[in-house]
Amino acid sequence: MKNNESGLKSSFDLAMERMAKRGEKITALTDEQKQAMAEVTTRTKAKIAEIEILYGKKADEARAAGDAGKASKIEEEKRYEIARLREKEESERCRIRPA
Repeated sequence: MKNNESGLKSSFDLAMERMAKRGEKITALTDEQKQAMAEVTTRTKAKIAEIEILYGKKADEARAAGDAGKASKIEEEKRYEIARLREKEESERCRIRPA
C-alpha cells in the first residue's frame, strides 16, 4: 500500500518498515500457497461450525434436563476443541508459509 496524500501510513506500511529496519525479508506467497492457506481456513471454519452445532445441541439438552454442571462442562469442552482446531490451523499455515 502506498501512503495517502496526507502523508499518513497504514499499519501495514509501518509494520513493513519495522521489519525492513530489522533486516527481515518479506516473501510473497505463491498462488498455490495462497490457495492452500484458503483451503486450511475453509476446512477449519467448517469444523468449528460442526463443533458449535454438536456441542451446542448437547449443552442445550443438558440445560433442558436441568443439569447446569453438565452443560458448563460441555461448553468448556467446546472451547477446548475450538482452540485445538485453531492451533492446528496455525500450525498448518506455518508449514505452508515460506521459511
